[in-house]
Amino acid sequence: QERAMLRLPVLLLLVLLQPPPLPALAPEPAAQDVSLGLDWLTRYGYLPPPDPAQAQLRSPEKLRDAIKVMQRFAGLPETGLLDPVTMATMHKPRCSLPDVLGVAELVRRRRRRRYALSGSIWKKRTLTWRIHSFPRSSALSQETVRTLMHHALAAWGIESGLKFREVGSQGPPEADILIDFVRAYHQDSYPFDGQGGTLAHAFFPGEHPISGDTHFDDEEIWTFGSKDGEGTDLFAVAVHEFGHALGLGHSSAPDSIMRPFYQGPVGEPTKYRLSQDDREGLQQLYGKGPQTPYDKPTMKPLAPPPPPPALPPGSPSLPVPDRCDGNFDAIANIRGETFFFKGPWFWRLQPSGQLVSPQPARLHRFWEGLPPQVTVIQAAYTPHRDGRILLFSGPQFWVFRDRQLEGDARPLAELGLPRGEQVDAAFSWPLNGKTYLVRGHRYWRYDEAAARPDPGYPRDLSLWEGAPPSPDDVAVSNDGATYFFKGAHYWRFPKGSVKADPDSPQPMGPQWLDCPAPSAGPRYPRPPKATLKPEPCNCHCEINQAAGRLSSSSSSVTLLLLLLPLLVGDITSR
Repeated sequence: QERAMLRLPVLLLLVLLQPPPLPALAPEPAAQDVSLGLDWLTRYGYLPPPDPAQAQLRSPEKLRDAIKVMQRFAGLPETGLLDPVTMATMHKPRCSLPDVLGVAELVRRRRRRRYALSGSIWKKRTLTWRIHSFPRSSALSQETVRTLMHHALAAWGIESGLKFREVGSQGPPEADILIDFVRAYHQDSYPFDGQGGTLAHAFFPGEHPISGDTHFDDEEIWTFGSKDGEGTDLFAVAVHEFGHALGLGHSSAPDSIMRPFYQGPVGEPTKYRLSQDDREGLQQLYGKGPQTPYDKPTMKPLAPPPPPPALPPGSPSLPVPDRCDGNFDAIANIRGETFFFKGPWFWRLQPSGQLVSPQPARLHRFWEGLPPQVTVIQAAYTPHRDGRILLFSGPQFWVFRDRQLEGDARPLAELGLPRGEQVDAAFSWPLNGKTYLVRGHRYWRYDEAAARPDPGYPRDLSLWEGAPPSPDDVAVSNDGATYFFKGAHYWRFPKGSVKADPDSPQPMGPQWLDCPAPSAGPRYPRPPKATLKPEPCNCHCEINQAAGRLSSSSSSVTLLLLLLPLLVGDITSR
């Protein structure tokens, strides 16, 4: 019994030395994300505007509640946190009108119906419309724009009995719905912000001169029926905005045209019909429409909707790839934007974290002079502090200034690789200004300043501890962190470090591509640790790693030193 009592303090010591399980804490959002989130929630009606007469901070509870309402509205998990999926949704192109029509609407958002009403309607059943200005940056003709506007209004008229009559410049002095394509600040409270971001807005019915007016951002590339996904579909956005002009707010229904975020093209205008949620919202305001064909326009007859534009000769006929699948051919930070290449297509991610378009652009329409036989970019990068852009395909690379090709194809042997070799990835590391070229398990290094390859290469890629072999590409972010991409995941290396973050790999979709996370993680083994010595310039990393290991064990050692005198005294007294 005495021996058992003597063993009790030792067992207690062993239990105390076991590290307690840590709760799974969500990472704290960056200060920039918090600021952007506050601005976004205020702009779109989830938070009241701050009172300029009071220096009052928003309480965490109110912020959390507003985030949950936003997440519920967008169909996201209601975490109440500014998590990556929520931030990605805030970066989507969208309508610039608020989602919540007044703060009191927050309480009413729990009701069953998902559409919102402005509280105002048109007192008449025949409304006039006119296009005051046409888009300047679009390939669409004025007749095509008129046709699309007519059918976008007709989609609402069929369901409600409302009639829409186009009037010309010789008609009434003020049309009920005046349509303009404008830029930046245009004398209302909703200035536009260039390509991406906010696309358009319309004003609710009323007695004001601006009531019903509908504005489109003229800096967008407005398209219709685009097969390659370039630009923004004018018909889809027009149907959405005319819903506002008739008195509907935003909807959270998944299939509603009144969702605040741009969802892409919606099909052929003559066959398009509103969703049930949109019909119910409209009929709540104006009642059901008669079961009769919609009236023909009374102005100059409109042409039928134009067919989708034909592809230029030599254009790829492959289907548009899905960015959410990952497995990109190349990924690169070019002038602060991140480019994702896949076959003859690419996506662009702005520095704000917002995709320029959810659909890809064509490789050869952007990179002027790239040979037509080049249909895959295997790697791309911009040299440190250099205006050039290098695109790699096969054993060759091409140099661009902005979008213009400079000279002919050049062999990779110029950069120190064996003749005929290809690369999986290329990037310029800001810590030393050197260029790294990766192939399989090896990498080469090129000195841009001296214009020659560094001696002693290739080396084993596992010197970048935690990096995947044969990455799809490697890119350095605007904050200096290095990202290895492979499949649908990324490995993050902090600025100046050759060791991946402990939580790598992470799915790239939620953070980079406005996509859900994949259902499974990477399906290949981690590479073995290198037996080679690290590069001299990275020896500080080993010191940091040793310091980290010492720090992680220091709490256990301190606890042991504090408990030993008590335990020894307890055993002696017994």
